[in-house]
Amino acid sequence: MGSLLSFVAASVCSAIVLAFPCGGISPPVAIAAFAIGFVTAFAAWRGIPAGKEPAVNAWDVLLWVVFALAALRAFLWILYPAGEEWRVLSPNNLGDISLHLHMIRYLAGGVDFWPASPILAGVPLIYPLGIDLFNALLLCVGMPVERGLIWVGLLGAFLTGWSLWRWGGAFALAALLFNGGLAGFLIFQTGSIQDFQADLPWKNFFLTMLVTQRGLLHALPSGLFLLCVWREDFFRTGSGVPRWVAFLLYVTMPIFSAHAFVFLSLILAGAFVVNPKKRKILLGFVACAILPATTAMFFVTGHFSIASGLRWLPGWMQGSEMWLAYVRTSGAAWLENSKWFFWLWNFGVSLPLLCLLGWKIVKTRDREALCFAGTGLVVFLICCFVSLAPWEWDNTKLFLWAWLACAPFLWQMLSTLSLPLRGLLCLLLFFSGAVSLVGGLDGRHGYKLTTRQELDTTAALLKDVPFEDRIVISPDYNHPVMLLGRPVFCGYAGHLWSHGLDYRDKWQLLENILKKKPGWQEVLKTIDAQWLFLRTPRPVLQEIRRNPPPHSGAKAAESPDYSPRSSPTM
Repeated sequence: MGSLLSFVAASVCSAIVLAFPCGGISPPVAIAAFAIGFVTAFAAWRGIPAGKEPAVNAWDVLLWVVFALAALRAFLWILYPAGEEWRVLSPNNLGDISLHLHMIRYLAGGVDFWPASPILAGVPLIYPLGIDLFNALLLCVGMPVERGLIWVGLLGAFLTGWSLWRWGGAFALAALLFNGGLAGFLIFQTGSIQDFQADLPWKNFFLTMLVTQRGLLHALPSGLFLLCVWREDFFRTGSGVPRWVAFLLYVTMPIFSAHAFVFLSLILAGAFVVNPKKRKILLGFVACAILPATTAMFFVTGHFSIASGLRWLPGWMQGSEMWLAYVRTSGAAWLENSKWFFWLWNFGVSLPLLCLLGWKIVKTRDREALCFAGTGLVVFLICCFVSLAPWEWDNTKLFLWAWLACAPFLWQMLSTLSLPLRGLLCLLLFFSGAVSLVGGLDGRHGYKLTTRQELDTTAALLKDVPFEDRIVISPDYNHPVMLLGRPVFCGYAGHLWSHGLDYRDKWQLLENILKKKPGWQEVLKTIDAQWLFLRTPRPVLQEIRRNPPPHSGAKAAESPDYSPRSSPTM
Protein backbone atom coordinates (compact mmCIF):
# COMPACT_ATOMS: atom_id res chain seq x y z
CA MET A 1 0.00 0.00 0.00
CA GLY A 2 2.82 2.40 0.88
CA SER A 3 4.32 1.97 -2.58
CA LEU A 4 1.06 2.88 -4.36
CA LEU A 5 0.62 5.93 -2.18
CA SER A 6 4.24 6.91 -2.83
CA PHE A 7 3.60 6.58 -6.57
CA VAL A 8 0.71 9.06 -6.46
CA ALA A 9 2.55 11.52 -4.18
CA ALA A 10 5.78 11.43 -6.20
CA SER A 11 3.97 11.67 -9.56
CA VAL A 12 1.97 14.73 -8.51
CA CYS A 13 4.90 16.44 -6.80
CA SER A 14 7.27 15.89 -9.73
CA ALA A 15 4.59 17.06 -12.19
CA ILE A 16 4.29 20.35 -10.30
CA VAL A 17 8.07 20.82 -10.27
CA LEU A 18 8.34 20.03 -14.00
CA ALA A 19 5.34 22.20 -14.91
CA PHE A 20 7.06 25.43 -13.81
CA PRO A 21 9.89 25.39 -16.40
CA CYS A 22 7.84 23.53 -19.02
CA GLY A 23 4.95 26.00 -19.06
CA GLY A 24 2.33 23.63 -17.66
CA ILE A 25 1.21 20.02 -17.86
CA SER A 26 1.64 18.24 -21.18
CA PRO A 27 1.97 14.60 -22.34
CA PRO A 28 5.81 14.62 -22.02
CA VAL A 29 5.53 16.13 -18.52
CA ALA A 30 2.93 13.51 -17.56
CA ILE A 31 5.12 10.66 -18.84
CA ALA A 32 8.15 11.99 -16.97
CA ALA A 33 6.11 12.45 -13.78
CA PHE A 34 4.74 8.91 -13.94
CA ALA A 35 8.25 7.58 -14.57
CA ILE A 36 9.53 9.34 -11.44
CA GLY A 37 6.51 8.06 -9.54
CA PHE A 38 7.18 4.50 -10.69
CA VAL A 39 10.83 4.63 -9.60
CA THR A 40 9.77 6.03 -6.22
CA ALA A 41 7.11 3.34 -5.80
CA PHE A 42 9.61 0.60 -6.66
CA ALA A 43 12.08 1.94 -4.09
CA ALA A 44 9.30 2.09 -1.49
CA TRP A 45 8.20 -1.45 -2.32
CA ARG A 46 11.77 -2.71 -1.89
CA GLY A 47 12.22 -0.82 1.37
CA ILE A 48 8.91 -1.54 3.14
CA PRO A 49 9.05 -4.92 4.91
CA ALA A 50 6.19 -7.35 4.70
CA GLY A 51 4.34 -6.68 7.93
CA LYS A 52 2.42 -9.20 9.96
CA GLU A 53 -1.24 -8.83 9.07
CA PRO A 54 -3.85 -8.75 11.86
CA ALA A 55 -5.94 -11.88 12.30
CA VAL A 56 -9.10 -11.86 10.18
CA ASN A 57 -12.47 -12.68 11.73
CA ALA A 58 -16.01 -12.87 10.40
CA TRP A 59 -16.72 -9.20 11.22
CA ASP A 60 -13.68 -8.14 9.18
CA VAL A 61 -14.92 -10.09 6.18
CA LEU A 62 -18.45 -8.73 6.51
CA LEU A 63 -17.32 -5.11 6.76
CA TRP A 64 -14.92 -5.56 3.85
CA VAL A 65 -17.75 -6.90 1.69
CA VAL A 66 -20.01 -3.98 2.65
CA PHE A 67 -17.21 -1.47 2.01
CA ALA A 68 -16.44 -3.02 -1.39
CA LEU A 69 -20.09 -3.00 -2.46
CA ALA A 70 -20.52 0.61 -1.36
CA ALA A 71 -17.35 1.68 -3.18
CA LEU A 72 -18.34 -0.11 -6.38
CA ARG A 73 -21.80 1.43 -6.33
CA ALA A 74 -20.53 4.93 -5.56
CA PHE A 75 -17.60 5.13 -7.97
CA LEU A 76 -18.79 3.07 -10.94
CA TRP A 77 -21.71 5.52 -11.11
CA ILE A 78 -19.83 8.63 -10.02
CA LEU A 79 -20.43 10.08 -13.50
CA TYR A 80 -22.39 8.08 -16.05
CA PRO A 81 -24.31 8.53 -19.32
CA ALA A 82 -28.08 8.14 -19.49
CA GLY A 83 -29.19 8.72 -23.06
CA GLU A 84 -28.27 12.31 -23.94
CA GLU A 85 -27.57 13.22 -20.32
CA TRP A 86 -24.56 12.96 -18.06
CA ARG A 87 -25.65 12.17 -14.52
CA VAL A 88 -24.17 11.74 -11.07
CA LEU A 89 -25.44 9.27 -8.50
CA SER A 90 -25.43 11.52 -5.46
CA PRO A 91 -27.02 14.96 -5.11
CA ASN A 92 -24.18 15.80 -2.71
CA ASN A 93 -21.80 15.50 -5.65
CA LEU A 94 -23.43 17.77 -8.22
CA GLY A 95 -21.47 20.89 -7.28
CA ASP A 96 -18.30 19.01 -6.33
CA ILE A 97 -17.97 16.90 -9.48
CA SER A 98 -18.50 20.02 -11.59
CA LEU A 99 -15.56 21.71 -9.86
CA HIS A 100 -13.36 18.64 -10.28
CA LEU A 101 -14.18 18.30 -13.99
CA HIS A 102 -13.39 21.99 -14.41
CA MET A 103 -10.10 21.63 -12.54
CA ILE A 104 -8.93 18.45 -14.30
CA ARG A 105 -9.46 19.78 -17.81
CA TYR A 106 -8.08 23.19 -16.87
CA LEU A 107 -4.83 21.70 -15.54
CA ALA A 108 -4.52 19.31 -18.50
CA GLY A 109 -4.92 22.26 -20.87
CA GLY A 110 -1.31 23.30 -20.30
CA VAL A 111 -1.82 26.44 -18.19
CA ASP A 112 1.27 28.07 -16.73
CA PHE A 113 2.27 27.13 -13.18
CA TRP A 114 1.46 28.08 -10.51
CA PRO A 115 -1.93 28.34 -12.22
CA ALA A 116 -4.27 31.27 -11.95
CA SER A 117 -7.64 30.40 -10.46
CA PRO A 118 -9.99 29.05 -13.13
CA ILE A 119 -13.05 30.23 -11.18
CA LEU A 120 -12.08 33.84 -10.37
CA ALA A 121 -10.01 36.32 -12.33
CA GLY A 122 -7.02 38.03 -10.76
CA VAL A 123 -6.13 35.49 -8.06
CA PRO A 124 -3.89 32.40 -7.96
CA LEU A 125 -5.37 28.93 -7.71
CA ILE A 126 -6.28 28.41 -4.05
CA TYR A 127 -7.06 24.73 -3.78
CA PRO A 128 -5.37 21.43 -2.81
CA LEU A 129 -5.21 20.28 -6.42
CA GLY A 130 -3.29 17.02 -5.90
CA ILE A 131 -5.78 14.35 -6.89
CA ASP A 132 -7.24 16.47 -9.72
CA LEU A 133 -3.72 16.99 -11.02
CA PHE A 134 -3.21 13.22 -10.93
CA ASN A 135 -6.35 12.81 -13.04
CA ALA A 136 -5.07 15.56 -15.36
CA LEU A 137 -1.86 13.56 -15.85
CA LEU A 138 -3.94 10.51 -16.75
CA LEU A 139 -5.91 12.66 -19.19
CA CYS A 140 -2.68 13.85 -20.81
CA VAL A 141 -1.59 10.27 -21.49
CA GLY A 142 -4.92 9.35 -23.04
CA MET A 143 -7.32 8.23 -20.29
CA PRO A 144 -10.74 9.93 -20.70
CA VAL A 145 -11.89 12.03 -17.80
CA GLU A 146 -14.87 9.98 -16.66
CA ARG A 147 -12.86 6.74 -16.86
CA GLY A 148 -10.10 8.34 -14.81
CA LEU A 149 -12.63 9.45 -12.19
CA ILE A 150 -13.88 5.87 -11.87
CA TRP A 151 -10.48 4.16 -11.65
CA VAL A 152 -8.92 6.70 -9.30
CA GLY A 153 -12.06 6.53 -7.16
CA LEU A 154 -11.98 2.75 -6.94
CA LEU A 155 -8.25 2.64 -6.22
CA GLY A 156 -8.53 5.36 -3.57
CA ALA A 157 -11.49 3.59 -1.96
CA PHE A 158 -9.63 0.26 -1.86
CA LEU A 159 -6.58 1.87 -0.28
CA THR A 160 -8.83 3.68 2.20
CA GLY A 161 -10.58 0.47 3.20
CA TRP A 162 -7.30 -1.39 3.60
CA SER A 163 -5.71 1.38 5.68
CA LEU A 164 -8.84 1.67 7.86
CA TRP A 165 -8.69 -2.04 8.58
CA ARG A 166 -4.99 -1.88 9.41
CA TRP A 167 -5.64 1.09 11.71
CA GLY A 168 -8.68 -0.14 13.61
CA GLY A 169 -10.09 -3.34 12.12
CA ALA A 170 -13.76 -3.82 11.32
CA PHE A 171 -14.76 -1.12 13.82
CA ALA A 172 -12.78 1.54 11.93
CA LEU A 173 -14.41 0.47 8.65
CA ALA A 174 -17.81 0.79 10.30
CA ALA A 175 -16.83 4.19 11.73
CA LEU A 176 -16.40 5.57 8.20
CA LEU A 177 -19.30 3.72 6.60
CA PHE A 178 -21.95 4.14 9.28
CA ASN A 179 -21.28 7.23 11.40
CA GLY A 180 -24.52 8.81 12.56
CA GLY A 181 -26.86 9.65 15.39
CA LEU A 182 -30.53 8.80 15.78
CA ALA A 183 -32.12 10.10 12.56
CA GLY A 184 -31.96 6.71 10.84
CA PHE A 185 -34.38 5.23 13.34
CA LEU A 186 -37.08 7.18 11.49
CA ILE A 187 -37.16 4.19 9.16
CA PHE A 188 -39.51 2.54 11.67
CA GLN A 189 -41.84 5.54 11.42
CA THR A 190 -41.75 6.11 7.66
CA GLY A 191 -41.26 2.54 6.49
CA SER A 192 -38.93 3.75 3.72
CA ILE A 193 -35.17 3.55 3.32
CA GLN A 194 -33.54 6.90 2.64
CA ASP A 195 -30.58 9.02 3.68
CA PHE A 196 -32.16 10.45 6.82
CA GLN A 197 -28.92 12.30 7.61
CA ALA A 198 -28.75 14.15 4.28
CA ASP A 199 -30.17 17.38 5.73
CA LEU A 200 -28.33 17.16 9.05
CA PRO A 201 -24.96 18.74 9.88
CA TRP A 202 -23.53 15.33 10.94
CA LYS A 203 -23.86 13.51 7.64
CA ASN A 204 -22.71 10.09 6.50
CA PHE A 205 -18.94 10.34 5.94
CA PHE A 206 -18.76 7.84 3.12
CA LEU A 207 -21.41 9.62 1.05
CA THR A 208 -20.44 13.22 1.76
CA MET A 209 -16.68 13.03 2.29
CA LEU A 210 -15.01 10.09 0.55
CA VAL A 211 -17.19 10.29 -2.58
CA THR A 212 -17.32 14.08 -2.96
CA GLN A 213 -14.04 15.35 -1.44
CA ARG A 214 -11.72 13.77 -4.00
CA GLY A 215 -8.53 14.83 -2.20
CA LEU A 216 -9.44 12.31 0.50
CA LEU A 217 -8.95 9.47 -1.99
CA HIS A 218 -5.23 9.99 -1.37
CA ALA A 219 -5.23 11.88 1.92
CA LEU A 220 -7.28 9.32 3.88
CA PRO A 221 -5.22 6.21 3.05
CA SER A 222 -1.95 8.16 3.29
CA GLY A 223 -2.91 9.73 6.62
CA LEU A 224 -4.08 6.43 8.08
CA PHE A 225 -0.91 4.75 6.79
CA LEU A 226 1.13 7.40 8.61
CA LEU A 227 -0.89 6.88 11.79
CA CYS A 228 -0.15 3.14 11.62
CA VAL A 229 3.57 3.79 11.00
CA TRP A 230 3.85 6.35 13.80
CA ARG A 231 1.95 4.09 16.19
CA GLU A 232 4.53 1.36 15.59
CA ASP A 233 7.57 3.62 15.47
CA PHE A 234 6.79 5.81 18.49
CA PHE A 235 4.94 3.45 20.83
CA ARG A 236 5.58 -0.15 19.77
CA THR A 237 8.34 -2.28 18.27
CA GLY A 238 8.80 -0.29 15.04
CA SER A 239 7.20 -0.48 11.59
CA GLY A 240 10.33 -0.96 9.50
CA VAL A 241 8.96 1.52 6.96
CA PRO A 242 11.79 3.70 5.58
CA ARG A 243 11.60 7.17 7.10
CA TRP A 244 11.76 8.78 3.67
CA VAL A 245 8.43 7.14 2.70
CA ALA A 246 6.67 8.66 5.71
CA PHE A 247 8.44 11.95 4.99
CA LEU A 248 7.25 11.99 1.35
CA LEU A 249 3.62 11.29 2.28
CA TYR A 250 3.64 13.87 5.08
CA VAL A 251 5.25 16.82 3.26
CA THR A 252 3.10 16.35 0.14
CA MET A 253 -0.13 16.06 2.16
CA PRO A 254 -1.06 19.80 1.84
CA ILE A 255 -1.27 19.35 -1.93
CA PHE A 256 -4.09 16.83 -1.38
CA SER A 257 -5.74 18.00 1.86
CA ALA A 258 -4.70 20.87 4.11
CA HIS A 259 -7.00 19.59 6.88
CA ALA A 260 -5.30 16.19 6.87
CA PHE A 261 -1.89 17.87 7.08
CA VAL A 262 -2.99 19.98 10.06
CA PHE A 263 -4.36 16.96 11.91
CA LEU A 264 -1.25 14.85 11.25
CA SER A 265 0.91 17.72 12.47
CA LEU A 266 -1.11 17.79 15.70
CA ILE A 267 -0.53 14.04 16.08
CA LEU A 268 3.22 14.62 15.80
CA ALA A 269 2.95 17.35 18.43
CA GLY A 270 1.04 14.94 20.66
CA ALA A 271 3.73 12.28 20.24
CA PHE A 272 6.37 14.86 21.14
CA VAL A 273 4.53 15.74 24.36
CA VAL A 274 3.75 12.23 25.63
CA ASN A 275 6.86 10.34 24.51
CA PRO A 276 10.10 12.08 25.59
CA LYS A 277 12.25 9.20 24.31
CA LYS A 278 11.30 9.95 20.69
CA ARG A 279 11.63 13.73 20.82
CA LYS A 280 14.98 13.84 19.06
CA ILE A 281 13.66 11.79 16.13
CA LEU A 282 10.48 13.88 15.99
CA LEU A 283 12.40 17.15 16.00
CA GLY A 284 14.62 15.96 13.15
CA PHE A 285 11.62 14.77 11.13
CA VAL A 286 9.70 18.02 11.58
CA ALA A 287 12.78 20.19 10.98
CA CYS A 288 13.36 18.51 7.62
CA ALA A 289 9.66 18.76 6.73
CA ILE A 290 9.17 22.45 7.53
CA LEU A 291 10.49 23.88 4.26
CA PRO A 292 8.79 21.53 1.72
CA ALA A 293 5.52 21.34 3.68
CA THR A 294 5.39 25.12 4.13
CA THR A 295 6.10 25.58 0.42
CA ALA A 296 3.19 23.30 -0.43
CA MET A 297 0.90 25.21 1.95
CA PHE A 298 2.17 28.50 0.46
CA PHE A 299 0.90 27.52 -2.98
CA VAL A 300 -2.41 25.84 -2.09
CA THR A 301 -3.42 28.79 0.12
CA GLY A 302 -2.63 31.39 -2.55
CA HIS A 303 0.57 32.58 -0.87
CA PHE A 304 -1.22 32.42 2.51
CA SER A 305 -3.82 34.88 1.21
CA ILE A 306 -6.88 32.69 1.75
CA ALA A 307 -9.52 34.35 3.90
CA SER A 308 -9.77 32.89 7.38
CA GLY A 309 -13.10 31.70 8.69
CA LEU A 310 -11.75 31.30 12.21
CA ARG A 311 -14.32 32.46 14.76
CA TRP A 312 -15.85 31.51 18.09
CA LEU A 313 -18.97 29.45 17.38
CA PRO A 314 -20.10 27.42 20.40
CA GLY A 315 -22.58 24.75 19.44
CA TRP A 316 -21.09 24.34 15.96
CA MET A 317 -24.11 24.40 13.59
CA GLN A 318 -26.94 24.76 16.10
CA GLY A 319 -27.89 28.16 14.71
CA SER A 320 -27.22 27.33 11.06
CA GLU A 321 -29.94 27.57 8.44
CA MET A 322 -29.31 23.90 7.61
CA TRP A 323 -30.27 22.76 11.11
CA LEU A 324 -33.12 25.24 11.58
CA ALA A 325 -34.66 24.26 8.24
CA TYR A 326 -34.44 20.59 9.20
CA VAL A 327 -36.17 21.17 12.52
CA ARG A 328 -38.95 23.27 10.96
CA THR A 329 -39.69 20.80 8.17
CA SER A 330 -39.73 17.91 10.64
CA GLY A 331 -42.73 19.43 12.38
CA ALA A 332 -40.86 20.07 15.60
CA ALA A 333 -40.18 23.80 15.31
CA TRP A 334 -40.36 24.09 19.11
CA LEU A 335 -36.97 22.35 19.20
CA GLU A 336 -35.22 25.18 17.30
CA ASN A 337 -33.51 26.45 20.43
CA SER A 338 -33.02 23.08 22.09
CA LYS A 339 -29.28 22.56 22.41
CA TRP A 340 -29.52 19.07 23.81
CA PHE A 341 -31.70 17.91 20.90
CA PHE A 342 -29.11 19.08 18.35
CA TRP A 343 -26.38 16.97 19.92
CA LEU A 344 -28.60 13.97 20.62
CA TRP A 345 -30.18 13.81 17.17
CA ASN A 346 -26.95 14.36 15.23
CA PHE A 347 -24.50 12.33 17.32
CA GLY A 348 -26.57 9.90 19.35
CA VAL A 349 -24.41 7.87 21.74
CA SER A 350 -21.17 8.92 20.03
CA LEU A 351 -20.58 11.92 22.30
CA PRO A 352 -21.11 10.18 25.66
CA LEU A 353 -18.90 7.31 24.51
CA LEU A 354 -16.16 9.71 23.44
CA CYS A 355 -16.42 11.45 26.82
CA LEU A 356 -16.01 8.09 28.55
CA LEU A 357 -13.02 7.34 26.32
CA GLY A 358 -11.43 10.65 27.28
CA TRP A 359 -11.94 9.91 30.99
CA LYS A 360 -10.44 6.45 30.56
CA ILE A 361 -7.27 7.49 28.73
CA VAL A 362 -6.60 10.29 31.23
CA LYS A 363 -7.08 7.84 34.09
CA THR A 364 -4.85 5.11 32.61
CA ARG A 365 -2.31 7.54 31.14
CA ASP A 366 -1.78 5.23 28.20
CA ARG A 367 0.74 7.16 26.08
CA GLU A 368 -0.37 5.68 22.79
CA ALA A 369 -4.02 6.46 23.49
CA LEU A 370 -3.13 9.95 24.76
CA CYS A 371 -1.28 10.70 21.53
CA PHE A 372 -3.85 9.49 19.02
CA ALA A 373 -7.24 9.41 20.75
CA GLY A 374 -6.32 12.32 23.04
CA THR A 375 -5.41 14.50 20.06
CA GLY A 376 -8.57 13.40 18.28
CA LEU A 377 -10.74 14.29 21.26
CA VAL A 378 -9.13 17.73 21.61
CA VAL A 379 -9.71 18.42 17.90
CA PHE A 380 -13.29 17.17 18.21
CA LEU A 381 -13.90 19.50 21.14
CA ILE A 382 -12.39 22.49 19.33
CA CYS A 383 -14.58 21.85 16.29
CA CYS A 384 -17.66 21.94 18.53
CA PHE A 385 -16.86 25.47 19.69
CA VAL A 386 -14.77 27.13 16.94
CA SER A 387 -15.50 27.52 13.24
CA LEU A 388 -12.32 26.95 11.27
CA ALA A 389 -13.57 27.91 7.79
CA PRO A 390 -15.96 30.40 6.16
CA TRP A 391 -18.60 27.65 6.05
CA GLU A 392 -18.88 26.08 9.49
CA TRP A 393 -19.80 22.69 8.01
CA ASP A 394 -16.22 22.42 6.77
CA ASN A 395 -15.28 21.60 10.37
CA THR A 396 -16.42 18.12 9.31
CA LYS A 397 -13.12 17.75 7.46
CA LEU A 398 -11.42 17.71 10.87
CA PHE A 399 -14.27 15.93 12.69
CA LEU A 400 -13.62 13.05 10.28
CA TRP A 401 -9.98 12.69 11.31
CA ALA A 402 -10.77 13.09 15.01
CA TRP A 403 -13.45 10.39 14.81
CA LEU A 404 -11.25 7.92 12.93
CA ALA A 405 -8.27 8.55 15.22
CA CYS A 406 -10.44 7.60 18.22
CA ALA A 407 -12.01 4.53 16.56
CA PRO A 408 -9.47 1.80 17.57
CA PHE A 409 -9.36 3.04 21.15
CA LEU A 410 -13.13 3.33 21.34
CA TRP A 411 -13.37 -0.30 20.27
CA GLN A 412 -10.80 -1.32 22.88
CA MET A 413 -13.05 0.23 25.50
CA LEU A 414 -16.24 -1.36 24.12
CA SER A 415 -14.64 -4.79 23.75
CA THR A 416 -14.29 -5.08 27.53
CA LEU A 417 -18.09 -4.92 27.96
CA SER A 418 -20.46 -7.86 27.96
CA LEU A 419 -21.58 -9.08 24.55
CA PRO A 420 -25.23 -7.87 24.84
CA LEU A 421 -24.19 -4.39 25.98
CA ARG A 422 -21.45 -4.17 23.38
CA GLY A 423 -23.88 -5.19 20.65
CA LEU A 424 -26.47 -2.66 21.77
CA LEU A 425 -23.96 0.21 21.78
CA CYS A 426 -22.66 -0.72 18.33
CA LEU A 427 -26.24 -0.83 17.07
CA LEU A 428 -26.90 2.64 18.46
CA LEU A 429 -23.62 3.91 17.01
CA PHE A 430 -24.02 2.60 13.48
CA PHE A 431 -27.67 1.85 12.68
CA SER A 432 -28.55 5.38 11.49
CA GLY A 433 -25.46 5.65 9.32
CA ALA A 434 -26.11 2.22 7.80
CA VAL A 435 -29.65 3.24 6.83
CA SER A 436 -28.30 6.48 5.33
CA LEU A 437 -25.63 4.60 3.37
CA VAL A 438 -28.16 2.23 1.80
CA GLY A 439 -30.60 5.08 1.14
CA GLY A 440 -27.88 7.23 -0.42
CA LEU A 441 -26.72 4.52 -2.82
CA ASP A 442 -30.02 2.97 -3.92
CA GLY A 443 -31.31 2.80 -7.46
CA ARG A 444 -33.77 5.70 -7.13
CA HIS A 445 -30.96 8.19 -7.51
CA GLY A 446 -29.45 9.79 -10.57
CA TYR A 447 -29.21 13.53 -11.09
CA LYS A 448 -28.68 15.40 -14.33
CA LEU A 449 -25.40 17.28 -14.60
CA THR A 450 -25.47 18.30 -18.27
CA THR A 451 -26.32 17.05 -21.77
CA ARG A 452 -24.14 15.93 -24.63
CA GLN A 453 -25.80 18.47 -26.93
CA GLU A 454 -24.96 21.39 -24.66
CA LEU A 455 -21.35 20.24 -24.36
CA ASP A 456 -21.09 19.71 -28.12
CA THR A 457 -22.50 23.14 -28.91
CA THR A 458 -20.26 24.87 -26.38
CA ALA A 459 -17.15 23.00 -27.52
CA ALA A 460 -17.83 24.04 -31.12
CA LEU A 461 -18.23 27.69 -30.11
CA LEU A 462 -14.98 27.63 -28.12
CA LYS A 463 -12.95 25.80 -30.74
CA ASP A 464 -10.90 28.83 -31.81
CA VAL A 465 -10.73 30.51 -28.40
CA PRO A 466 -7.22 30.41 -26.85
CA PHE A 467 -7.33 28.12 -23.86
CA GLU A 468 -6.21 30.68 -21.26
CA ASP A 469 -8.67 33.37 -22.36
CA ARG A 470 -11.17 34.14 -19.61
CA ILE A 471 -14.87 33.98 -20.34
CA VAL A 472 -17.75 35.80 -18.67
CA ILE A 473 -20.54 33.31 -17.94
CA SER A 474 -23.63 33.01 -15.76
CA PRO A 475 -22.43 31.59 -12.41
CA ASP A 476 -24.05 28.14 -12.70
CA TYR A 477 -22.33 25.20 -10.98
CA ASN A 478 -22.78 23.03 -14.11
CA HIS A 479 -22.03 25.63 -16.78
CA PRO A 480 -20.67 23.87 -19.90
CA VAL A 481 -17.82 26.38 -20.24
CA MET A 482 -16.53 25.28 -16.85
CA LEU A 483 -17.19 21.59 -17.47
CA LEU A 484 -14.93 21.93 -20.53
CA GLY A 485 -12.12 23.33 -18.38
CA ARG A 486 -12.13 26.96 -19.50
CA PRO A 487 -11.17 29.73 -17.03
CA VAL A 488 -14.01 32.10 -16.22
CA PHE A 489 -14.27 35.62 -14.86
CA CYS A 490 -16.41 34.71 -11.84
CA GLY A 491 -17.77 31.22 -11.29
CA TYR A 492 -20.27 29.49 -9.03
CA ALA A 493 -20.75 31.27 -5.69
CA GLY A 494 -20.67 28.03 -3.68
CA HIS A 495 -17.16 27.24 -4.95
CA LEU A 496 -15.89 30.79 -4.47
CA TRP A 497 -17.26 31.20 -0.97
CA SER A 498 -16.20 27.81 0.35
CA HIS A 499 -12.65 28.37 -0.96
CA GLY A 500 -12.36 31.59 1.04
CA LEU A 501 -12.09 33.84 -2.04
CA ASP A 502 -13.05 37.51 -1.89
CA TYR A 503 -15.29 37.64 -4.93
CA ARG A 504 -17.88 40.25 -3.94
CA ASP A 505 -16.63 43.08 -6.18
CA LYS A 506 -16.36 40.85 -9.24
CA TRP A 507 -19.73 39.30 -8.45
CA GLN A 508 -21.31 42.76 -8.51
CA LEU A 509 -19.69 43.50 -11.87
CA LEU A 510 -20.92 40.16 -13.19
CA GLU A 511 -24.48 40.89 -12.07
CA ASN A 512 -24.36 44.30 -13.76
CA ILE A 513 -23.30 42.65 -17.01
CA LEU A 514 -25.72 39.73 -16.98
CA LYS A 515 -28.69 41.92 -15.98
CA LYS A 516 -27.60 44.56 -18.53
CA LYS A 517 -27.79 47.39 -16.07
CA PRO A 518 -27.00 50.92 -17.33
CA GLY A 519 -23.35 51.11 -18.43
CA TRP A 520 -22.88 47.32 -18.53
CA GLN A 521 -21.17 47.42 -21.93
CA GLU A 522 -18.53 49.82 -20.64
CA VAL A 523 -18.03 47.62 -17.56
CA LEU A 524 -17.57 44.63 -19.85
CA LYS A 525 -14.65 46.33 -21.60
CA THR A 526 -12.76 46.97 -18.37
CA ILE A 527 -12.80 43.55 -16.72
CA ASP A 528 -10.17 40.82 -16.90
CA ALA A 529 -11.90 38.69 -19.51
CA GLN A 530 -11.82 38.33 -23.28
CA TRP A 531 -15.16 36.72 -24.10
CA LEU A 532 -18.83 36.81 -23.09
CA PHE A 533 -20.81 33.56 -23.26
CA LEU A 534 -24.59 33.83 -23.02
CA ARG A 535 -26.28 30.56 -21.99
CA THR A 536 -29.52 31.16 -23.88
CA PRO A 537 -31.62 28.59 -25.76
CA ARG A 538 -29.19 29.30 -28.58
CA PRO A 539 -25.80 29.98 -26.93
CA VAL A 540 -23.91 33.07 -28.08
CA LEU A 541 -20.17 33.75 -27.78
CA GLN A 542 -19.13 37.38 -28.05
CA GLU A 543 -15.56 38.66 -28.15
CA ILE A 544 -14.99 41.52 -25.71
CA ARG A 545 -11.49 42.49 -26.81
CA ARG A 546 -8.33 40.85 -27.97
CA ASN A 547 -6.03 41.01 -25.01
CA PRO A 548 -4.66 37.48 -24.60
CA PRO A 549 -2.61 36.51 -21.56
CA PRO A 550 1.10 35.69 -22.03
CA HIS A 551 1.81 32.52 -24.02
CA SER A 552 -1.88 31.90 -24.73
CA GLY A 553 -1.18 31.53 -28.43
CA ALA A 554 0.82 28.39 -27.71
CA LYS A 555 -2.01 26.72 -25.82
CA ALA A 556 -4.50 24.31 -27.31
CA ALA A 557 -7.74 25.93 -28.35
CA GLU A 558 -9.87 22.87 -27.65
CA SER A 559 -10.57 21.44 -24.22
CA PRO A 560 -8.51 18.31 -23.52
CA ASP A 561 -10.19 15.04 -24.56
CA TYR A 562 -13.32 16.77 -25.86
CA SER A 563 -14.17 17.03 -29.50
CA PRO A 564 -17.88 17.30 -30.33
CA ARG A 565 -19.40 13.89 -31.08
CA SER A 566 -15.98 12.35 -31.62
CA SER A 567 -16.31 9.99 -28.65
CA PRO A 568 -18.73 9.07 -25.89
CA THR A 569 -16.49 10.63 -23.26
CA MET A 570 -17.18 13.92 -21.61
